[in-house]
Amino acid sequence: MIEPFANNHQSMQIGELVIENQTDKIIIYGDIDLQLNMLGHEQAQQLHELTSKILQAFDKNPDYSKNVPESKGKSDLPDESIDNPFL
Repeated sequence: MIEPFANNHQSMQIGELVIENQTDKIIIYGDIDLQLNMLGHEQAQQLHELTSKILQAFDKNPDYSKNVPESKGKSDLPDESIDNPFL
């Protein structure tokens, strides 16, 4: 199990779901089929433990709301209007 936000080199996998640890974010991608069997129960338990640890990390760092990332949609746009070339 990873320690959320602790380092930039941990990762884990649950089914085909990949969880990568970073000091400023947790990256989750892939998919998982939770079937109603023992493996599904085990995977659901791992997801529950992981999300609980992530939430505990937020609770331990109340300053997380001050770390609002800059919008990617506006970061590279000029501050001036331009004519639409398709009109």
